[in-house]
Amino acid sequence: MRIRLIAFALVPAGVTLALAGCGSGSNQAAAGAAATAGATATAGSAAPATPSAAAKATAAPSSASKTMTAPACRSTQTGTVETAALTGLQFVSAAQGWAVGQNTILETSDGGAHWVPQLSGKLNLTSVDFISGQDGWAVGSTALLATTDGGAHWTQLSEPCPLIRSVHFISPETGFAVAGGSDVSGSTPAYGGTVLATSNGGRSWHAAAAPADAQTVCFSNKQNGWLGADGLLYRTSDGGQVWMSVTTAGGQDESGGADDTAAMNVECAANGSAWALSVGPGAAMSQEPHVGYHADQSGATAIFAEQYFQAGSGPSAQSPGSDAGPFSAIDSAEAVFIDSCPACGNGTAPWDVATRSGATLLKEGNVGSITEPGAASFLSPETGWVAGTESVYPASGASRSQERIVATTDGGRTWHVQWAGPWM
Repeated sequence: MRIRLIAFALVPAGVTLALAGCGSGSNQAAAGAAATAGATATAGSAAPATPSAAAKATAAPSSASKTMTAPACRSTQTGTVETAALTGLQFVSAAQGWAVGQNTILETSDGGAHWVPQLSGKLNLTSVDFISGQDGWAVGSTALLATTDGGAHWTQLSEPCPLIRSVHFISPETGFAVAGGSDVSGSTPAYGGTVLATSNGGRSWHAAAAPADAQTVCFSNKQNGWLGADGLLYRTSDGGQVWMSVTTAGGQDESGGADDTAAMNVECAANGSAWALSVGPGAAMSQEPHVGYHADQSGATAIFAEQYFQAGSGPSAQSPGSDAGPFSAIDSAEAVFIDSCPACGNGTAPWDVATRSGATLLKEGNVGSITEPGAASFLSPETGWVAGTESVYPASGASRSQERIVATTDGGRTWHVQWAGPWM
């Protein structure tokens, strides 16, 4: 199903937003040490998205005539990461990768045969973003860390108020972020966030023109980017001056829940393309509404949906499972989507490989030794890693769970547990 394009013109409100700092000073954390609080940053002008009268794309003129200061950040942000949970995972090659979570940053240089803690403490991290084997960032609800030596040392970066929730970099200097919002827990996108940009590796940030209620953002290069906001998917081809909506509300829940906004999560791929997942709102009959998309410069195509909510409309392909999970963009033509299925029985994490830009959806069975997937990183349909939780429910006694990283090199025919935390 090809979705028509809707143009949004970004017309600034004539306001420069001076973001109040959230800390004082930045610290460098050596491997194995706990990270400490951040410092201040100042943002430039922000422009809300408003539809033009004739639905024409209009460039946002320079601003700004008056200033206002955002309120100081609260010491405790909405949303927490479950104890010991690994919620971020990224590989830059078949050998080198990182995993982050509530209390650790792990690194491997041998494809996961050995995982080494690089940083420990109450980190509360939710995602990780590396652009090479050296340059990377880790972010959570209360911290933004950066490294230029593959994680041998991590530096606490200054943050604006509201705090940064997720980042995506395209070079050691140029990156984008979603700041503020609520309901951030694990890998769940923020609701009601603001898009920021940096040109110095994240040492300072300025507000970027974008539609309201940002959730996730990524760029393929300085011109071509994708944004999830208010449950919709947007694209830009001019560096964010103008954003075009490429989805409609068709991917949202029709069950009449109190919150009628979906979460739109997006990952950029090659050639200005992207993969996206619309999740929620609500749930019913042990099923969660979610729709997968492939998008390029011509628009967005819905490639699968949870059919309990989408029967009679949208794509005919069934989602991998009943509940949405992580996904991993491999390239412009291929991506992996991993769901969970509580109603199917314990330990069920079905996954699909989308090929031919989503035209073909291959059912690959279940991820091995994982009950609840939390993060995924695939280099090809054959080679990938999944972080998540394995839970056991004995006939007698209390249930237990263990955080794990599992890997496959044969397209899921076999899975190997590479790292496991303590049973809890």
